[in-house]
This record gives sequence, C-alpha cells and structure tokens, in this order.
Amino acid sequence: MSIDVLGAASIESLFANMDHVAQQCGEQFPLFRQSSSEQWTLSRRGSWLGGFWAGLWWRRALISGQAQDKEQALSWSQKLQVWLEEPSINRSFVFWYGPGLGSVWHRDSRAEASVDQAAQALLNSFDASSGFWPLGSGMGGGEAGNHILNVDALAPTLLMLDAQGGPVARQFGQWHVDACLRYLQKRSGAWRDTVLLQGHEVLAEQGSETWQRGQAWAMLGMATATRLYDRKSYAKAALQACRYWHERWGKYAQGYLKHDSAAALVDRSAWAIASLAMHELWQILPEHQWLQEQSRVYLDALLTPELSETGRFVGHLYKVAPGQSELVESACASFFLLEALLAHSA
Repeated sequence: MSIDVLGAASIESLFANMDHVAQQCGEQFPLFRQSSSEQWTLSRRGSWLGGFWAGLWWRRALISGQAQDKEQALSWSQKLQVWLEEPSINRSFVFWYGPGLGSVWHRDSRAEASVDQAAQALLNSFDASSGFWPLGSGMGGGEAGNHILNVDALAPTLLMLDAQGGPVARQFGQWHVDACLRYLQKRSGAWRDTVLLQGHEVLAEQGSETWQRGQAWAMLGMATATRLYDRKSYAKAALQACRYWHERWGKYAQGYLKHDSAAALVDRSAWAIASLAMHELWQILPEHQWLQEQSRVYLDALLTPELSETGRFVGHLYKVAPGQSELVESACASFFLLEALLAHSA
C-alpha cells in the first residue's frame, strides 16, 4: 500500500474510530486507552485533554457537513465550561481546541461566546509583575505552579488571544512569547519544557534536550507566534527549534518510529505535533522547503497498516499510574496526527 493510500485510509479510520470511542463515553470524556485494553479510562470533566475530543468532532463536522457531528462537537464543548475559572494556563488547551475551533471553523455563536469568555478569563489572570502567564496552581500545578513557566500551551494560548483581538491581548501575547524565549529557549535551539522561577532567577528546569513533546510544543508555539506577530526574531527562534529537532531526532525518524522498544518508548504524539509545526512554519516561510519535506518524512514514518485499518493511534506517552508511563491512545494524539495528515493531503 502506497504512503498516500495509507494516509487517506488512516484519515477515514481515525474518523470512524470516534464512533466506537463515543459508544463507551456516555456523558464522560475519553481520557486514554491502554494498548492492552479495549476499555477507555473516562473522565467526567475531561482534564486538559477534553478539548481535543471536542476538536475531533468539530473537524469531522467540517469535513462531513453532517449536523449530528456538529451537535456532538457543540455538546462536548459546552461540557468544558467547568474549566472557565481554573487557575491554569492549560485551560487554553481546553478552550481553544474545544469551542475555539467551533468558533473559527463553523462560526458557531455559542462556541464564539465560550471562547470569548475563556480569553477574557485568561487575560484577567496575566501576571503583570513577571510579564507572562505562569503554569498556575490548577490542573495539578500545585502552589509551585504559580512560579513555573511552561511551554506546552503556548500555541493555543496565542490563538485564543488572537481570537479575542484587541491591543491588550496582542501585547500580553508578545510579552509571554518573549518570556518563553528568555527563560526556556537555549542557544542550541533546544527548549526547556519547564522552569521554576524566583523573581528572574531560574531555580530548576526540566525537559531540555530529552523531552521530545516539550520541544514539539515549542516548535508549534513559535510557528504560531511567527504567523500572528510577524517578528523576525520569532521566525528565527522557530527555525532554530525545528533545526534542533531535525538534528537531534528527525534524521533518525525511521529508527525511532519503526523500531520502538519497551525499554525506550518513543512519544509518537510528539512527532505528529512536530510534523504539523514544521508544515505550519513552512507555510509562513515557503523558502525553507526542508521544513515541508521533513514534516512529510515524520508523518510517513508514523503510518502503519494497522492504523489505516483501525484508526487507533497508540502514540501518546502518558502517565497511567504513579511511576508508570506507557504509550496509549488519546484524543490529543489522534487530533494532531489527523491535522498533520489533512495538512499534507490538502
């Protein structure tokens, strides 16, 4: 089966698999499914992953044109309102990939109202004294979260601010990007995922040069910043992050993704995010054709005959229990793989 045929079949299967997952959900969100089980672990509120489940339905509705798909998307998005006042920047994941996509793709007035509320709540939580949004104490951040800068939600935060519009949202967004560059970016192009700060002093860091998903989140965030703010320094940082990924891991995509082992699990969702980030940056900087070429290489390496048949992407490295992480199926991983596949099939 050719790569193009495999990709097209995978898109169809990913959409079809959503119906099988939905049959288990009832009124709860699908959190993750371990490869050894047919049953999903469910969550009443959805955690930070809930927005991606709604986002999958918004995407399916956009392609199918079916009213029932849009109704599903809206229903799941409305359930996410419980996160509106959650003191965490990770609520950007919830509200951008949930109602945010309904607002942008479908111009749904209820989704627009929801994302407007979330963007205003986000603006109200900006820490003017530090010049960025800390991780926050909610969603497991704890008290230390108020002193942590984290890169994961950079892209959806900027997109939600852009949807809100206005000079304040734009200024806060650029200040947050600048803080991320100051504290999280390294000269090599590698990114720290997280730093603990005391004033302007870094007390601790994690994720630098080892955590693939953190680097992928940084690539996606800086590609978004480059598109929204049109600053050369942001484009330079985005390219550096992508080059680092390519040199550190990307050259060996087939080795990483085709020869996985239990001793060294590879976060396949990070490769899907990286593929999408490189494609989006190439759209802004088309003279850098290598971005598009590498994006396709990573995507092709993720495709398997099993995925094309089942639509089950077991690619999210996830902590399923204290001290125990494994590759699972999740709405987040499926969402980014699907978006990358659709981007390359357009």
